[in-house]
Amino acid sequence: MTKNSYTRPLEILRIDSSSRYADSVSRHLTDHLVARMLREYPNANVTTRDLAADLPLPTEAFVDGSLYSMQNPNPTMQAAVQISNEMVSELLTADIVVLGMPIYNWTVPSTFKAYVDHVSRLGETFAYVDGVSQGLLRARSVYILFTSGGTGIGSEKDFATPYATYLWQTLGIQHVQIIDASGLLFNADEKTRNAKIQIDQLLLPVFA
Repeated sequence: MTKNSYTRPLEILRIDSSSRYADSVSRHLTDHLVARMLREYPNANVTTRDLAADLPLPTEAFVDGSLYSMQNPNPTMQAAVQISNEMVSELLTADIVVLGMPIYNWTVPSTFKAYVDHVSRLGETFAYVDGVSQGLLRARSVYILFTSGGTGIGSEKDFATPYATYLWQTLGIQHVQIIDASGLLFNADEKTRNAKIQIDQLLLPVFA
């Protein structure tokens, strides 16, 4: 079966975590990658989640609601977990995840860390089997477009890529593809062009 003969439309989840908009390189690159994927999978559905758009930090009500969601949560707990439930549903539905990820102060943006706390849900996105964590996401691949001013991807100052890779693999997505657009303080145009070349040369997954 070829890429374009999949039995149902593919579900692509696009996640943007940059605090910037018009001048955001990571958002520009997620645009480019999603457009590339839609050429490969023209019938795909794209869901967009913007983490910079008023994503709340987890509260005590959220923690209680997510832990006791099957034990008659009160209305405050239900309200606190509503957005988390929406984001978990998006992840569970996704076949491919595209993530725009600037590196802020050597690690992931606070927006993304808040997202992780919302979607890392025991019994929803991961479970323990015989004491071992097992991811429950069905997506095959996540593509992370890393941008930075000066922090080099894979350098000793890079605490973002190991964290993000470990996170997605823990939730069940084993193929984590890094697109490197780091070092934008030094010849940003060239670094952006190189990232687009990486995107254009990606071998996208075949769904059979």
